[in-house]
Amino acid sequence: MHTAQVNNGDFAPSLNHKINLTSLNVVREELIITIEQAATQLEGFVTDRENIKLLQTCIGSLQQIRGSLQVIELHGASHLANELLTTAESIKDNDVIEDKKLSALTKGFFVLSCYFEYALQQERGMPVLLTPYINEIRIANKVPILWESHYAESLTSWRVPPRGTAEPAPEIDSLSSLARRSRHMYQIGLLGLIKELRVPSSLNLMQRAVNKLDKYSYGTENETLWWLLGHTLTAFERGNLEPTLERKRLFSHIDREFKRVEKEGEIAFKRSTDEVYLKELAYYVTLADIDEKPFSEIKINFGFSNLGYNEKRRQSESKALTGPSANTVSSVAETLKIELRTVKEVIEFASESNSPVINGFDELVGSITKIRDILDVVGLKSAAQTMKQQLAKLTEWQESGDELDFSDLTSIADAFIYVESVLDSIEKRNFSDEKLAEINDLSCQQMIIDNQLADAQLVVLEEAESGLTMVKRALSAFADSSFDRVHIKNVTKTLNGVRGGMIVLELSRAAEVVNSSIKFIDGSLLVNNQPAAIEHMLDTFADAIICLEYYLDCMKVDKYISSDTLEVAEESLAALGYGVSYSGNS
Repeated sequence: MHTAQVNNGDFAPSLNHKINLTSLNVVREELIITIEQAATQLEGFVTDRENIKLLQTCIGSLQQIRGSLQVIELHGASHLANELLTTAESIKDNDVIEDKKLSALTKGFFVLSCYFEYALQQERGMPVLLTPYINEIRIANKVPILWESHYAESLTSWRVPPRGTAEPAPEIDSLSSLARRSRHMYQIGLLGLIKELRVPSSLNLMQRAVNKLDKYSYGTENETLWWLLGHTLTAFERGNLEPTLERKRLFSHIDREFKRVEKEGEIAFKRSTDEVYLKELAYYVTLADIDEKPFSEIKINFGFSNLGYNEKRRQSESKALTGPSANTVSSVAETLKIELRTVKEVIEFASESNSPVINGFDELVGSITKIRDILDVVGLKSAAQTMKQQLAKLTEWQESGDELDFSDLTSIADAFIYVESVLDSIEKRNFSDEKLAEINDLSCQQMIIDNQLADAQLVVLEEAESGLTMVKRALSAFADSSFDRVHIKNVTKTLNGVRGGMIVLELSRAAEVVNSSIKFIDGSLLVNNQPAAIEHMLDTFADAIICLEYYLDCMKVDKYISSDTLEVAEESLAALGYGVSYSGNS
């Protein structure tokens, strides 16, 4: 065990986040006024960018704010104030004013004010809550981000006890070749994590890639990284750790370790890893708060026993700092659908009864108005506009005194089906601002058609996934029974069914992957009598099946996912001597 050097400049981390309320109350009123003044000065400069005096005054206010926060030792807040000051000064000294920096400044002032009030109410600080906002500013300034563990005082480094001797390089496949495929698998999972697409499946793919190289690191200088990385990915899923920007970036940095092994082979395991990576990974494990070995040991050995919070607490405090997440669309979708069903039932009853009036008309209009307003607030503009049009129709009909005919009611019912399709789409998709824009751009008829097709495709995809699950079970039983072929005699039949589903969905690249898988089983597993060779082949073939399964799983939420996700499956089959012959775009 040895001490790792930590250099945090003027903003040394501290586990003691209690604040001196006496000192804080002394400067409270003046500090609040100064923060508000600085924000107002910045707003004035944003409006009138030629008025450099406003920016200079804002810089003076920020210097005062930073000084006050340093005196009262409100960690995190003083760091944020310093980043704001640095950014404001860079804008003053630069001829080109970047909107990104101005936006980061504006948001930073808002968060600084929120955090100051938060510290007063809670009577303590929690600087880790400010890390995302500090990093947003640092990214705008094109400087390295802070890692999440920056404010957690851990000065010890630790090494996993020797776990044995590293495995020799695989006979069938060179270590560099295996590392290349493993890295590709890791990158595919990482991309899913970055996009927040099927996060558990993405993490599993990343972990499989790590585990494939971990066994070659035993007894080497770099053994702790691979061991810790595997446990961190497990903790990430079990502890429901949020895929924050900082975490995504760390996992992206670790891709370089795969690249080392790919380029250098066994020598790469003899090179030590940056201590910061180990500390950050151990910090994530600590946040997961899993009370069992080796997770509890990691927390103790890396010095995080007194952290004082876990991921659940961090998330709840983060919401308390600035309020609930802006992305509320998914959470209200189900509520809106229930409200919409009630409205549809009223319209359907009027249509079936051929009644010239609608019972409970005022309640109906009230419900539709409520639906329209919520849709508008959460950003579903096209659906809100549709509801607005139906309100206009109903109001016009009520005022005219005319009877509603069947075509009128059908038109209104179709509009409700469209809105319901929009809400279904929200629940089925990996929601994002881009998806929201896409939904708003789709026509009413196209939205309904798309959702009907999506339902049919989902059935086929789920059937295919069930088939792959059966294949995995059969292969597992085959391995456990010392390669008794009775367990895999029906696998090709199952895979042919999966291949048929891929053809129906016009996923020709996936169909070819399945086709090569069938050839591998018929040409190798059912005829090979060398257990050592079969064991390695099974492991490589499992990569192909798992990557195919991951591709289909992602297809359920994003039908536009790139088929490049299948490259690892193709590479694995090629390594087995059953290359995939494919040319096309699907």
